[in-house]
Amino acid sequence: MSRLIYVMGASGVGKDSLLRELARRRPDALVAHRYITRASGGAENCIELSREAFHWRREQGLFCLSWSAHGLDYGVGIEIEAWLAAGHTVVLNGSRRALERARRRFGAALMPVLVVADVEVLRRRLIARGRETPAEIEARLARGGGEDALGDIARIDNGGELAHGVKALEAWLDSPHGPDETS
Repeated sequence: MSRLIYVMGASGVGKDSLLRELARRRPDALVAHRYITRASGGAENCIELSREAFHWRREQGLFCLSWSAHGLDYGVGIEIEAWLAAGHTVVLNGSRRALERARRRFGAALMPVLVVADVEVLRRRLIARGRETPAEIEARLARGGGEDALGDIARIDNGGELAHGVKALEAWLDSPHGPDETS
């Protein structure tokens, strides 16, 4: 049974750390990379593209999903559709703003998971990451993540030890319907 575990959450919540550790621990976790129009600094599973290269790939139909956020473009390659068609479970660092498009594209295979953490944890992580000024970080935190608008979506608290968040994510891999659900 193919599934797309669609991991979402605010910047700084630790999605990349969760997915990096999941991929390290679980070779059966097909963690998809994203294409992004900025350098990752090696911290995330992505391929950097210029805006021109990104737009060309999108026009050629090489992304099964794409979105824009904070002045950047993000895309997911069509290879994940081949993985899903082969019956695999794929884990993707998705976007809350692209969730509805993902639902339309992947239907019942999509299993959204929201990663959350306390605002103070987010602030510390964003400062440590060093991509934004303190004013930009505070503006980001003030905007909030819009999690309430997502409704009843499963959540993983990644505000503490990384191992706890990874264990919760592994539960999604190990259950065909997600944790605490029956067939």
